[in-house]
Amino acid sequence: MCDSILLSIIVPVYNVEKYLPICIESVLKQYCSGVEVVLVNDGSKDKSLFICEDFVSKYEFISLVNQTNKGLSEARNTGIRNAKGEYLLFLDSDDYLAPDTLAQVLSAVSIADVDFFMGRSISFYGNNEGLTLNQVNYDEITYLSTIECFSKLNIIDEFWFAAWLIIINRGFLLENNLYFKTGILHEDELWVPSVFIKASSVKLLNIGFYCYRTNRPDSIVSAPNIKREFDKLRIIEEFDKLKSTSIEANNLLSVRQASLVFGIILSLKDFKNHQWIKELKEELNAKLPLMKGGKYAVVRIACSIIGVTTVSSLLRIFFK
Repeated sequence: MCDSILLSIIVPVYNVEKYLPICIESVLKQYCSGVEVVLVNDGSKDKSLFICEDFVSKYEFISLVNQTNKGLSEARNTGIRNAKGEYLLFLDSDDYLAPDTLAQVLSAVSIADVDFFMGRSISFYGNNEGLTLNQVNYDEITYLSTIECFSKLNIIDEFWFAAWLIIINRGFLLENNLYFKTGILHEDELWVPSVFIKASSVKLLNIGFYCYRTNRPDSIVSAPNIKREFDKLRIIEEFDKLKSTSIEANNLLSVRQASLVFGIILSLKDFKNHQWIKELKEELNAKLPLMKGGKYAVVRIACSIIGVTTVSSLLRIFFK
């Protein structure tokens, strides 16, 4: 293995025997010196561990860490603690790196000295069907600071707040304690804005390097989950802790908070008979004042007049 590791690719693994070989082989087919792969087996119950061990036995730049099941956030954190690279890239084990892009990524990170890079994604479903490059063209985005960059991306509907779009400097991450918050779903929604707020430099890479699998039946993001909605409320509270003396940054965080409240309202109909729906509505009502300006203000006023349940039903009809 190369003594100087420029990039660590962290791969959390949990019950993905069907997809894991494709994920790892997407790196092997374009492997470059200065890259390591850190596999974190998060208590898999299928053949994922066996697959990991097989790859580790064949390639010295692939390492494996085993742990009991602790969830995606802690699996990523374990990867961070075991990584040696100057920069870190998070690769979910049901996704893969686009062909002929790793060298481009390495070239970029070896030249520019920034806190983090952000690339583009390619979505697909099934066996590489419907490959679609995300429509956010970074060449058309100009900015002077990380906050201004965040502001421009924040208003683009097609932009995803996903950790796997970010290639982050490990020293910057450790210095700012930017580990993933454990015990919550939707962790990227908290982590990505935190990175933007803490960073002083960013470079956008107009490279579609990350292939993201959509509509996976057994994915944790596929089915409605009321815990995810409660976790969005926790993230809203965490954003309050991030607010500082920067008015622009605070305004951006407020927009993200309003967006999360809006998303919870949209989801209510999925849980109308759930035992925790009353508690969710109560907590949601307490967050409605966060919805300020534009469409959010209209929704907030409507909720105060006809209630969040009715507004949720009307919005679902509108967005069909």
